[in-house]
Amino acid sequence: MGKKDTNICNEKPVVIGAAKMMEDVFESGLYKEMKTADNKLETIKKTLKQQFEDGDLKRYELPHNLIAKFVSVPIYETDEEGLKEFLDDYGLLPQTVSLKEKSIKGADILAQLKAFQKPKEYFAQFYLNKEGKKHLDKEEYTFIEDIDHLASEFLNQKTLFEDRQMSYNKIMEKITKCPFLRQSLTLKSTYGTCKLRNKEIEFYNNSIYDHFGNEFLMKYGKVSMKTIDDFIAKGYFSPTEIKSFRKIKDISLRFVVMEKDSEIKQSEFFHQQMIRRSQIRRFA
Repeated sequence: MGKKDTNICNEKPVVIGAAKMMEDVFESGLYKEMKTADNKLETIKKTLKQQFEDGDLKRYELPHNLIAKFVSVPIYETDEEGLKEFLDDYGLLPQTVSLKEKSIKGADILAQLKAFQKPKEYFAQFYLNKEGKKHLDKEEYTFIEDIDHLASEFLNQKTLFEDRQMSYNKIMEKITKCPFLRQSLTLKSTYGTCKLRNKEIEFYNNSIYDHFGNEFLMKYGKVSMKTIDDFIAKGYFSPTEIKSFRKIKDISLRFVVMEKDSEIKQSEFFHQQMIRRSQIRRFA
């Protein structure tokens, strides 16, 4: 009789497709490096914030062409119904509201909306097991409270994080398109499970408006302020008109660390937007 192969049970399971790519993300060190850089960035920002939060200024120039500043972020209370009526008068209600499946009550209504759903989109997500969680960075870092050192380290970690995140996102795009994952929806690996998830369902608002009238979007639609800003930039209406439907109920302070070049580009962008609005209103 031949000898039995006692090593078969000890062999590592064969992983394919998305599961193999998931293993590569961890075994290459990519995931851990990305998480560590992100963790260090947050710690550096907290350390800088502690140094400036009792100061008199809102903006500070740092070494290595960086700036740190406290940005006021208004928190609004919006008259959604009045704003939607205003947008409907302009013929822009379907373009400026979003429909969320979870906000629509009633299976019969959702069944009617199936004909107006956009094609489904997917994304891949990791669910880590004990082995995978070892690659999470839970270290509590400390940095010497020297501005030059903190600024230099911020740039180093920012560069590292952005590089690793870009690589990670490209891999996740490939994983999402993996035919094995598309077929099975779930694949297991040494570090956990990779699942294919549905993105939130989107709808063809114009078709819904034509079919159900404005009442449906008035009831279930949620105004997108980002889209409103786009229409303001195109000169459809003024910021003042929109502000009449919004009331500031609080203001929070957000601490931001960024490269000075990025701040200049932001300022130039907003300046160009103001010029564009002015020119559109002039020739309207």
